Amino acid sequence: MPCSYSPRTTLALALVSGAAACVDDTTTPLDERVLRVPEGFELCLVSPSPFTFRDAPLFHYRGVLRLDAGDVALPSGPHGEAEAWLPYSLQSSVGGPEVPGGESPGAVSLAPDSAPGLPQGDKPGWELAAYTDDPAAEPWGRRLHLQVAYPTDTTEFDLSPLPLLDREGRLRVLASVPGVAADDPPLRVRAAPCERDDLDVDRVDVTLAEGAVSFHTRPAVSRHQLGFTVLAEGEVDGIAIDVDKYWDLEYSAGDVNDAYGFQPSMAVRFAEQADGACILLVRSDPQAAETTWQARLLDCAQNPLRELTVESVDIVQGGGHPRW
Repeated sequence: MPCSYSPRTTLALALVSGAAACVDDTTTPLDERVLRVPEGFELCLVSPSPFTFRDAPLFHYRGVLRLDAGDVALPSGPHGEAEAWLPYSLQSSVGGPEVPGGESPGAVSLAPDSAPGLPQGDKPGWELAAYTDDPAAEPWGRRLHLQVAYPTDTTEFDLSPLPLLDREGRLRVLASVPGVAADDPPLRVRAAPCERDDLDVDRVDVTLAEGAVSFHTRPAVSRHQLGFTVLAEGEVDGIAIDVDKYWDLEYSAGDVNDAYGFQPSMAVRFAEQADGACILLVRSDPQAAETTWQARLLDCAQNPLRELTVESVDIVQGGGHPRW
């Protein structure tokens, strides 16, 4: 398992106005509409396409987003908006602290005939519930933006069927992470379920003159460019590799003309070697007219140590191990 659950002591969602936000299922009127966050709700940040942030270092986007459990009341009808506060935290390093989101006024809203990523009118028969932590920070708040779609007239917009919502493209969560440089503004990245057991995992077999390594990758959303490496294994230049920790695996790719995994970039971090080697990077050369693969070893500060020779790369769809 890539992410560990941590005990939560705060389980209530409070409306900024001071009205109670926790809902007692035994007394809640059936026509009251709520956005429901279950216990243990967490998402892992997904590395963006290399076309988006070319200068970002490897593993820059490691992070686990956790939302506190509870219910927040939604407007009774479409086009309405209500003030709300949805507590959450972001853990950005393994074993590191969970940094809570600011307790600033947020808002929840409903939109008719909509789904995540689609304008109103493009999804007849559905409604989109959305939470924005800072509505004044257009277009998606400052640090957290959440959208979930359910059929029209649904009363409980429940986030608990997480794999189903993700698989059907009915959930979209955006979170902010620190910029690449110290003075850069925050970057907006997608978040997706940390664990899935209902998806085929692909395997990318890389044969090098110096050894071989396989990257087991799973798509995060409908086989688009977002995804994770869930396992890297092999031996390269005398270094044995067997890593399945979320914090030490990287995968990002483009998505051009519906081509899955266009120009991917994959990396694995392992224990520092005597010569300083700490990271193996394999990627498609973004400057080449045809698919050309590169491989190199880096030190722990991500400085290049030496180039490796790629002999072949084979992608076996559904041939990977679903570690998480």
